[in-house]
Amino acid sequence: MDNNSIKENIRRIRKNRRLTQEDMAHKLGISITAYRDLERGSTAIMNSNIDKIAEHLDTSSEEIVLGYRPIQMNGQKLEELTGTYTNRISILEMHISSLEKLVKSQEETIRSKDEIIENNKEIIAMLKKELGKQK
Repeated sequence: MDNNSIKENIRRIRKNRRLTQEDMAHKLGISITAYRDLERGSTAIMNSNIDKIAEHLDTSSEEIVLGYRPIQMNGQKLEELTGTYTNRISILEMHISSLEKLVKSQEETIRSKDEIIENNKEIIAMLKKELGKQK
């Protein structure tokens, strides 16, 4: 996300909360001119100010930076969800690995059975040939 996107997100969220630029300037303890410059893009937004702005807009810093609220499940934070899904992915990868081994084993069994069938066919053909000679 670039600064312009962040500033647009701040403006959009502020308007959705029905706050004026004057309201935000007062909450942040800065002049209305300083706040207008911030939203206009004349002033760079410092990372430490994003948390402060998010707090006064009753939102998360992620929503300001990303433009949307990351999905939260059961009140978990993004880091917790990442850890949860990382563990689930590891478990699934192990399961896939064991299934791949099983498939390989089954393929080898099928190959062995095909070889046995071919050998039996050859034996039957040889026996038929011998029987034909004996008649």
